[in-house]
Amino acid sequence: MLESVSRNLQMYYSSQKVLWKDIATYRAQFIVWIFVFMLSTISSVITITIIYDVSSGVAGWSYYQMLVVSSLANMMIGLVLYNISPQRLARTMRNGQFDQRILKPYNPVVTMLSLYGTKTSIGSVISGALVFGYAAYMTGISVIGLFEMLMIFALGVVSLTMFLLMITLLSYVLFNSAGYMQWVANIASRAAQYPLTIYGLPGILLFTVGLPVGLAAFYPSALVFGKISPISIVLVIGIEAFTVAVYYYACKWLTKKYRSGGG
Repeated sequence: MLESVSRNLQMYYSSQKVLWKDIATYRAQFIVWIFVFMLSTISSVITITIIYDVSSGVAGWSYYQMLVVSSLANMMIGLVLYNISPQRLARTMRNGQFDQRILKPYNPVVTMLSLYGTKTSIGSVISGALVFGYAAYMTGISVIGLFEMLMIFALGVVSLTMFLLMITLLSYVLFNSAGYMQWVANIASRAAQYPLTIYGLPGILLFTVGLPVGLAAFYPSALVFGKISPISIVLVIGIEAFTVAVYYYACKWLTKKYRSGGG
């Protein structure tokens, strides 16, 4: 088992090196798209600043606390899209290119996550990290609090990544198309910018279980700012671990249902 894990991790690492070398061939284009992804973070900061300038803001959340939530959301979406692009994966399924790769002796889930991401989304991660660092400093987050927050954030990112991969595969198996799954990522990006409490109980349930965007952005922030109890966060971590396992095995099952759309 350890040998298999090591082999799959090596394949992922090697794939990233090759993809980044390809990207380096078109540096100007890559820089432009990096900047485009950075704009999502910039627009979020501007929107939040306007909200707090013209109103009392979001009840119970200060301006810098909101920046923490928003920046985590941008980092989350950037990391998810870095590993899985629904449109790109669906396109290779339809034209038959996916067949060549899925037959290789590697974990099919790792194969998909290593080859079908949008590398320019790293721009959202960079800009989100810069805003997060500034906001975390202004809110006085401790080192321990930062560690706890990032641990929950990491599990949440993995959960959302596996969720997006699962529904992309499900969409392809059912409809032979998954391009519109990109809309799900867009909805996730928008919804995660704000504390889940503004959506009411139905929204909290939807964005925790149905579309797990709150796991990586809202709950880590809510814990470190004392909005929820440590006991509640244990439940959140349990949900994260459970959903990762469920989505992972669902992806493996759906991969077996895959039928080539091309040749």
